[in-house]
Amino acid sequence: MEVAQRYWMLELIAFWEGQINTKPLMSALGITRQSVSQLLKQYQTDFPNSLDYDAKRKAYQITDHFKPHYIDQTVDEYFDWLNYGKIPTFSNTTSESTQHRIEALARFVSPQVMRPLLKAVKDKTAVDCEYLSVSSSDPQGRLIYPHSFVKTAGRWHVRAYCDMRKQFLDFVLSRFQSVDYDGKASEHTEQQDTLWNTQVSLILAPDSRLTDKQKRVLENDYGMTDSQLHIATRAALVKYTLDDLQIKTKMLEANPQAQQLVCVNYADIKQWLFD
Repeated sequence: MEVAQRYWMLELIAFWEGQINTKPLMSALGITRQSVSQLLKQYQTDFPNSLDYDAKRKAYQITDHFKPHYIDQTVDEYFDWLNYGKIPTFSNTTSESTQHRIEALARFVSPQVMRPLLKAVKDKTAVDCEYLSVSSSDPQGRLIYPHSFVKTAGRWHVRAYCDMRKQFLDFVLSRFQSVDYDGKASEHTEQQDTLWNTQVSLILAPDSRLTDKQKRVLENDYGMTDSQLHIATRAALVKYTLDDLQIKTKMLEANPQAQQLVCVNYADIKQWLFD
């Protein structure tokens, strides 16, 4: 692994978690403790005043002078590595790509928001936060117990028990105004989140108003079996999944080609929908 990739990994963990030590770098990079120590020393030589060693925590803390040089500072980049081990390649050679895709608009997520949330998820503890919802013009303070992160409809959410509402809810990461680590142990963990743990199957099919030829095209597009596509998801994510697939449940598009797919087991899944 080249130096640029090692620096990328160092910056990624330090930026989103607020600190870095030898253990996660040894695991992520597959190198010895001595090699990690040399890497940290060389990084500080190349970028002075970026890291400051905290003997009490036995970790390097990022300083006010820390400015990433290798990461793009998006939360997608962090979760792509955390969940899939995705590491970018750095090359001086350029070539014209034949593959292009339209990227969704990125929602800004502050590392100051993510750091206490990541720690609380890991420790199964609470955070104090101020959250701005669509229904409220002012941020509301609340205590939440986060347990999972999920990306839906092009934005990241954290699933958490809300002490104010007394239920598990989804919170959009970009709407947190502030988050502070509380440390109170959670009595409402992922295991108590019924909607999160309930598996639901969505059954999709071509809109019945399409011609037989048009239906066959869609069946081939989605690899359907017996003209149906079964998608497994969580009850908490049913609405998000349908939204991502641009499938409406309250109305049909006037033009069947506009929506193309419909949910044929609406009666089974409507209890998991929300406004």
